[in-house]
Amino acid sequence: MKLRRITTHGNWIPEIDGLRFVAITATLLVHILGETYFRGGYTFRDQNRENVLTFVDHGDRGVLLFFAISGFILAQPFLRQRLLHGQPVSIKAYLRRRLTRLEPPYILSLLLYSSAIAISQHRFWSLIPPLLAHIVYMRNFLPVEFLNFVTWSLEVEVQFYILAPLLGLLYAIRPTTVRRGVMIVMIFASILIRTNLQGKITWNLPGQLQFFLVGFLLADLRATRTESTTSRRWDLVSVIAWVAIFAMPATYLAYSLPILILLAYLAAFNGPVSRQIFRVPWIALTGGMCYSFYLMHMLVISIAFKFTRHFLILSSLPLSFLIQAILLGSCIYLFSTAYFVLIERPCMDPKWPHQLAAKLSGISRPRHRNKRRKPSDLI
Repeated sequence: MKLRRITTHGNWIPEIDGLRFVAITATLLVHILGETYFRGGYTFRDQNRENVLTFVDHGDRGVLLFFAISGFILAQPFLRQRLLHGQPVSIKAYLRRRLTRLEPPYILSLLLYSSAIAISQHRFWSLIPPLLAHIVYMRNFLPVEFLNFVTWSLEVEVQFYILAPLLGLLYAIRPTTVRRGVMIVMIFASILIRTNLQGKITWNLPGQLQFFLVGFLLADLRATRTESTTSRRWDLVSVIAWVAIFAMPATYLAYSLPILILLAYLAAFNGPVSRQIFRVPWIALTGGMCYSFYLMHMLVISIAFKFTRHFLILSSLPLSFLIQAILLGSCIYLFSTAYFVLIERPCMDPKWPHQLAAKLSGISRPRHRNKRRKPSDLI
């Protein structure tokens, strides 16, 4: 199937892609709403402003859902090695996989954003410093403009990729209760760092580590999952947890959000109905393309909104948002799916650098055609 992601070991987990669907949908909706309200000229009634800002704030939690998923995915090779007695992890291969899998779609997206800005704003040289800062994942630390503001979270992801092999040593702790207890202590320590520190540190890994650690803990809990763990009670937990994740005021969220995410994700594996929902093919397949959606959606929104803004209904923000969600959402889906098929998915194949090198080698090597010799040539 052309839309299914390619995994290193061929172990596709549809529930995880279903969870990615929730995370990317929340992210897209909040950015579409922001575009509708702020670039719509602030022409909607002022009484909607607080509701819009609240929705935007809550919708940004989709990024934190991604962090927990990344923690779960990156935990797998280290968990297999140390907890399930699998093959040793080659750090070189681990880093090369991250590089070949994520960098080409990312860098190409930056070039597309830079080109769009250069054309629309008639400038070029001033874009080079931010472009270089983005490429080396240092924009969060440097005073340069964002080419694509959502990439702040990708820089946090890269910081965690580097730290993950060290955190993988947690799975070498044999007593299960001790290992999980250490993870829980680290989660709450990270929360304390986030709540007591300000500035750039909260927008980098030290302020977001608790969500990645939730993914590590989830991987540990799932590794010991049995069929007896499945229960309809988990479906009730799922409903409560998801409502709380997106509805709970930010005041009460610092300590509760990591717990809620863990419960929601456990329910996705252990609730019969929840598991069935997250395994629905179109949900899982769309979630599997989330990286392309995440990279490209703001470019699509900024361009397409120039046309879709004519469908704004100034007397109703909810109706305008619904219309924009349908129109812009359709544009995002079509463009990002094409980007996934043409750019991202080929990079998921671990062998693509070798295949490309072989093709280039074949092109550069001179071809010697064997001419048929005439009988007279043999005399």
